[in-house]
Amino acid sequence: MKKLALICLCGLVAASIMTGCGASQTEGKENLGTVELAEYKGVKVNVPAVMVTDAEVESKINQVLSQNPKIEEVDRPAAEGDIVNIDYVGKQDGVEFAGGTGEGQDLTLGSGRMIDGFEDGLIGTKKGDKKELNLTFPEDYSEKALAGQDVVFEVTVNAVKEKQSAVLDDAFVQSVSDFTTVDEYRASVKEDLLKQKQQSADLQIQQYVLKNVVENSKFKLNRNTLSRRYNDRIKQYEEQAKMYGTNLSGMARANGMDVPGLQEAVYASVKDDVKNQLVILKVAELESITLEDADRQAFAEMNGQTLEAAVEYFGQETLDEMALNQKVMKFMADNAVNEAQDAAAPAEETTAAEGTAAAEETTAAEGTAAAEETTAPAETTAAETTAAQ
Repeated sequence: MKKLALICLCGLVAASIMTGCGASQTEGKENLGTVELAEYKGVKVNVPAVMVTDAEVESKINQVLSQNPKIEEVDRPAAEGDIVNIDYVGKQDGVEFAGGTGEGQDLTLGSGRMIDGFEDGLIGTKKGDKKELNLTFPEDYSEKALAGQDVVFEVTVNAVKEKQSAVLDDAFVQSVSDFTTVDEYRASVKEDLLKQKQQSADLQIQQYVLKNVVENSKFKLNRNTLSRRYNDRIKQYEEQAKMYGTNLSGMARANGMDVPGLQEAVYASVKDDVKNQLVILKVAELESITLEDADRQAFAEMNGQTLEAAVEYFGQETLDEMALNQKVMKFMADNAVNEAQDAAAPAEETTAAEGTAAAEETTAAEGTAAAEETTAPAETTAAETTAAQ
């Protein structure tokens, strides 16, 4: 089935396995269904060998150098790409107009920051020059009173500066970091790159292990919960589509499918979310894994936030769920069996032994009433049954 390639409205971090916009964070309040858990310890993986080359370090340093050019004042006419420091006054019919005045402003010629003709008119000017620019605001200018109007800008050039390639030396290192020497900085860059690669590899392993356990477990999913989450998800995508000036049909086309195909993909994603949740909650129960303040802090730091900012962004309940997800997934990954120390990436998944394939799932919990009305497409996987009890 084609996977949904849409940006989630709620913007959950990539590290979260809850792919459904924080699809219901209320496991304690709603009936997800049940799971007969497959073996979750000793899952065979090929762990990527994490290493950073000298070439990668130099590439990163060169990127930082290019992003932090040296700015030097020059005694020559300004050229495109130069920075001019200017004072300017804009007038319409000899009267200054609101928003048309600036002092000591740095302007990169060719940046397109000013209206057409302004930056081009300063090419060739030197420090101390004064120049009048007779210009016309565009017809679609945001300030209606100036749209299409002729104006004059009186400009004084205070300085002409050029961007020069930065040089990697101790002075540069001290200007862009907390280190004092080039050697210290280079070692720090290598350490940061190694950390980033290790985090990526760890996440890849965690997701692989979870996927393996889910595929080999048996589920009975609550149809009411699936229906509710599906309808909520569709509403979220409809709202997202409106933000981009389209509708569900347009969103479907943007993802190379029609509306029924989009609905089917959304429903499959909801089911995957519920299965993931059931597995994680069951492992946490069996292993007595509970959430501590240090886990919340680790989750916030992984997402580049303080704990306070993470709570404000996600909400306490959602943050707690995702932090628990992270802790349980790490537990399963730590208990996996590494079969290849030097593999660049996890090998293809090994299938379960004959006779141990995951059983057919049902999407109604035992004793559950008939499903809520839903626009979810009918199940299409032959191995699944959807009897409502």
